[in-house]
Amino acid sequence: MACSLWDFRLRVRSVFSRVADESRRFAALRGADGVALLRRPLVGFAALVRDRGGMSAIEFGVAAPLFLGVLTPVIDLGRAFSQQIQIRQAVQAGALYASVNVYNTSTWSTNVSSAVTNSTTLAVTSTVSAESCGCPNSTSTDITSPDPPCSNPPSGNCPDGSRFGYYVTITGTLSYTPVMPYSILANPTTLSAQAVVRIQ
Repeated sequence: MACSLWDFRLRVRSVFSRVADESRRFAALRGADGVALLRRPLVGFAALVRDRGGMSAIEFGVAAPLFLGVLTPVIDLGRAFSQQIQIRQAVQAGALYASVNVYNTSTWSTNVSSAVTNSTTLAVTSTVSAESCGCPNSTSTDITSPDPPCSNPPSGNCPDGSRFGYYVTITGTLSYTPVMPYSILANPTTLSAQAVVRIQ
């Protein structure tokens, strides 16, 4: 592509005019108003520093880990307490079944265990003890051996004047693993509930 002398003069003139414009701008900056022009970007930066538009997001970002660190143990202990209540209710369902249905040696213990496990969605392990003869303790739910010993059918009196009888102990247990390790909970910890039921 051929370039004429006229085009060359125009290009040289545009280069010199740009250099002259830059020289005038530099001279203006060196003048009295030049300091103000140089400070204008700094003023914008200072305004950006004073801007409080995103402070809520920053504060939340700083406070959220602390808040979650405090909230997680509360939720974890709440879950453990809720599951403890469910285990207790499941054992009570087994105790209700045991007190309503007549004791027999073949399937009765299995049916009581099924009543415990079917009354909750948790994986509760239930055990039903063999029947034992005794008297209820006046200060707790412990069963004490009567004097004279038990006979079948029960005949005789306990120290408090009531008649002794046959009892079974129903126990429900569940292994609970907390989300985080705590000094007050083992990892995993065993939650359990127990009920003593008179069957005859």
